Amino acid sequence: MDEQTSPQDVTPELAVATPEEVADLARALDLDETTVSTWLTRGIGITARRGAATAGLAHLVDDGGHAEVADLVLAAPDDDIAAALVQGAEQIATDLESRILVVSCMQSAPSPAYQRDGDDWVRVLPTRLVVPTTEAMHSFGSTLATELRAGDIVLASGDLGAGKTTLAQGIGLGLGVEGPVISPTFVLARRHAGVDGRPGLVHVDAYRLGSAAELVDLDLDETMDQAVTLIEWGAGIAEDLGGSHLDIDIRRSGDPADETRVVYLEGFGPRWQDVDLSPLSEFPLGTTPDETGDNI
Repeated sequence: MDEQTSPQDVTPELAVATPEEVADLARALDLDETTVSTWLTRGIGITARRGAATAGLAHLVDDGGHAEVADLVLAAPDDDIAAALVQGAEQIATDLESRILVVSCMQSAPSPAYQRDGDDWVRVLPTRLVVPTTEAMHSFGSTLATELRAGDIVLASGDLGAGKTTLAQGIGLGLGVEGPVISPTFVLARRHAGVDGRPGLVHVDAYRLGSAAELVDLDLDETMDQAVTLIEWGAGIAEDLGGSHLDIDIRRSGDPADETRVVYLEGFGPRWQDVDLSPLSEFPLGTTPDETGDNI
């Protein structure tokens, strides 16, 4: 560690605890070995480390559809470590397809996503689905369009080639908009009119934009009420564009030849507060797209 870098400046590293670590974890966190062993046997242990030092341990219990951070122990008071452990629990519970995460061992809310329920903090987790092919991503977009309405803002995130534009093409097909949906990389925004009173689609590529102010300069508010606005690369600059938005995070595998994508959906704001997105994880995956295009 650099002499000028304090331990608090080092990003905590998370990992799933193994039985071989029981003694070391118990010693580092001043716990009984039996307690740590029981946590790992009856659930999942998530460790946080800064450098070589153990900074905390969370005990996650998942019973299928409902998960709970039942215990969270820190080597020393540290809000960043506690938040990182809860975020790790959220990721694991989401990947296990749980819909709800309860945090029963913290006095304050782990994040703004949590609501108080008695003595516990509760949040709805993102919806996770596995999309095996490019065609299935297109089909998913078309299915998702049935949940969208004029005024909705969708933020699509993912690496280059993850499938954001393929998703946009499927949404355009599902909405029935005019014109082929292709990447707006060089024009920043393409507007597709709706048909027969249905919403249009405004397709934005924010990859070259550096701030929310540059996004505002595109005058998206002029068409927002009549269209679904889908912004690729919008995370970090577009969240405040409207009062609500739907996040779509597309993650690819490490194998460039593998078309499989894991998609995470999470709604924010009043528009999505009572919308259950979980049925989308069961949508049929065999539709062949009617149009093709850039898969960026």
